[in-house]
Amino acid sequence: MLLTHFKSAWRNLLRHPFSSIINITGLATGIICCIFIFLYVWSELQADEFHVNKNNIFRVNMISLESGRAGFSTPYPLGTSVKNEYPEVNSIVRLGQDNVSIRANQDSYFYEDQFYWADSSFFSVFSFPLVKGDAATALKDPYSLVLTESMATKYFKQEDPIGKTVEVKIYDGDRKFSFTVTGVVKDLPTSSTIQFKFLAPMHAAMQVYPQFEKFWNLQWVTTYALSNDPETTAARGEQAAAFYKKYTGGFEGTGLEFQPMPRLHLYSGHVGKNHTDGITNVYVFTVIGMLIFLLACVNFVNISTARAELRKKEIGVRKTLGAFRPQIFAQFMVESALTAAVVLMVSFTAVSALQPLAIAYVGDSSILFSAIALPLVFLSAMILISLFAGFYPAIFLSGFKPLEALKARSESSQGGFSARQVLVVFQFTISIALIAGTLIIGRQVHYLKHADLGMSTDQLITIPVDDRELQKKMTDIRELMAATPGVMGASIAGETFPAAMNNTWSINWQGSTEQQTRVIDIISIDYDYFDLLKATFVEGRNLSRNFSTDDSAAFIINEAAREMMGLKEALGQEVMIGETRGTIIGVVKDIHHYSLHQKVEPIAYFPVAASSRACSDNLILKVPPEKLPSTLAALKQKWEQLTQDRPFEYHFADDEFARTYTQEEKFLTLFEVFSALAIVIACLGLMGLSSFVVNKRSKEIGIRKVLGASVSQILLMLTRGFSVPIIIAFLLSGPCVYYVMTRWLDQFAYKVEVDLVVIVLSGVLAWVIAFCFIGFQSWKAARLNPVETLKDE
Repeated sequence: MLLTHFKSAWRNLLRHPFSSIINITGLATGIICCIFIFLYVWSELQADEFHVNKNNIFRVNMISLESGRAGFSTPYPLGTSVKNEYPEVNSIVRLGQDNVSIRANQDSYFYEDQFYWADSSFFSVFSFPLVKGDAATALKDPYSLVLTESMATKYFKQEDPIGKTVEVKIYDGDRKFSFTVTGVVKDLPTSSTIQFKFLAPMHAAMQVYPQFEKFWNLQWVTTYALSNDPETTAARGEQAAAFYKKYTGGFEGTGLEFQPMPRLHLYSGHVGKNHTDGITNVYVFTVIGMLIFLLACVNFVNISTARAELRKKEIGVRKTLGAFRPQIFAQFMVESALTAAVVLMVSFTAVSALQPLAIAYVGDSSILFSAIALPLVFLSAMILISLFAGFYPAIFLSGFKPLEALKARSESSQGGFSARQVLVVFQFTISIALIAGTLIIGRQVHYLKHADLGMSTDQLITIPVDDRELQKKMTDIRELMAATPGVMGASIAGETFPAAMNNTWSINWQGSTEQQTRVIDIISIDYDYFDLLKATFVEGRNLSRNFSTDDSAAFIINEAAREMMGLKEALGQEVMIGETRGTIIGVVKDIHHYSLHQKVEPIAYFPVAASSRACSDNLILKVPPEKLPSTLAALKQKWEQLTQDRPFEYHFADDEFARTYTQEEKFLTLFEVFSALAIVIACLGLMGLSSFVVNKRSKEIGIRKVLGASVSQILLMLTRGFSVPIIIAFLLSGPCVYYVMTRWLDQFAYKVEVDLVVIVLSGVLAWVIAFCFIGFQSWKAARLNPVETLKDE
């Protein structure tokens, strides 16, 4: 019996090639989309999941109790205090980043910015597998060094790096060390929150920075705590303010946040200056994947039930000859399973071929299916599709009564609105929503990349100057580089673009009370900084060489700082920032030093002495595009005259800002691709459905033409029936789009509005696309000679 059903199903598949191709193409496209959406979502959800102790690890953030904003950079002694204060904390791991130059085998120096100091407990807390060396002792020796596989290849080629010596120049401490390689760790997955290329013992860092061991006013390490009672540790945030007050005696508005390791990747939108919560994107794509799957299944159901109109007599004859409903049900379920098998063969081939694209997008080959897992996934999908997409058509088709079937009467419509039309409404509700979502997300990404930052970053390059000895000569270096042919302007500053804003000092002003004490971000600048950025002053003036006190007792603040201080007139106000007393001489329009994810924070600009860690350590130059190669070559030559240890490195400001929106651009790209494919799936189904409708009414069309109906009248008659479902779909999708997109945009401090015109335009666009597909089928039918349609009975 099963073989008979299979033969009948195969013949039926070949008998209707047009509908079969549409069914297979639509379902295959839907499955391919769902697989790749699953890969994306899986890669996001699996971030940091490889750590054995993941549920017991917390990152200790410093958080503003007033704004809810947090930072993961903490003072060095905080880790020791947390361990002493909370008995459930077993271990503490601190990671401190440094910019270094490294060379091995007497080769040239290479600049590395993923060099980290780490406590010796690092490998007992985190599960980064070593391919060479012993995790228990890798960081035990003060001068040991662990590096990744890619770095081992870079510095030692095919040699075994274990036991080899590496020379490291620490810029910040102006020290050189000889480290011995004691371990090689497997390259880190991109999904890991913790990223490094080199690890050196924190014990060695304390030789470079002994003053920071008990210093609470510098946030330079990331602190992780391993707890044997995670629930208790998670609740410690309620006591965080008291803890911070106890150990620092500082401002009561600052506290601690114990953020669980599994939440670091997707729930850190409130941490730092340039982040958003990635979980929103995961939710969006999960919904899109489900909708695409439903869309593909709806196509199958729609076309199958439409094709049933042509198979009523077959079903009637079968039932008249004694076939029972279960037998007919089984016949159509086998047809569904056969279609699903063909679909999955096509999908399997396509996914296997396109997997490298997933690697390139996600950047992590560990998300890909294994040779065993991929067939199992598709086998499961085939069963799911067969049941989900085939069940309703099988019930629908096997339920025809013989007499009704032989009369070729349709029972698909009840109350003037058929189940098939309901499914069309569903299809276009999704299509309109995806079109509108794509347009709104595209507008937001364009806004992020082209918004007024309060400054001009065009052709600005920054050259980091990490070396403390060089920082003492920043003014001379600026003049040297400014004299390079092609350089149009030069300045120095304590922050690059976009800024990390690592320097935050307390601020007090005339009339403020202890309860009003606030903190303010500071940026060290020189006299030419604002002119180079083309910034706008809303009050007062810029720093000037004509005033002798401007280099030591003058402050410029932004509008956000003036608002925080509650001053209507800021000029002439005496303030105390950190331990520096001075006068506000100007208020500059808010400058977005970091991404538009976050609001501009209060900032103070003033020259900081080279002896301070907040001093200017970035050279900022404006270079013309037409002379860029020669100018950069000349700058490199001058740089190499200054130092042989530090390779020449530069960054374009606008490129660095663009990188802060990489997540949004990837999100938009995926959204565009999957939305387009979902619309294609909907239109394929609509084309197949309209083909059946036109075929069913072919004799009616012939009679109308004989009676004098024009092609345009017939075209209008055939397309009119599809307009009402699309209008209903628009009315249903509009509120959904408005709600979902408003929630998505809420993660940005600066954003576009959800324009109702965009939603209306999406509805019109969906109608035009549908009309093109339906109109083409209708036009072909309307152009046929009536004799061709009326002679066959």
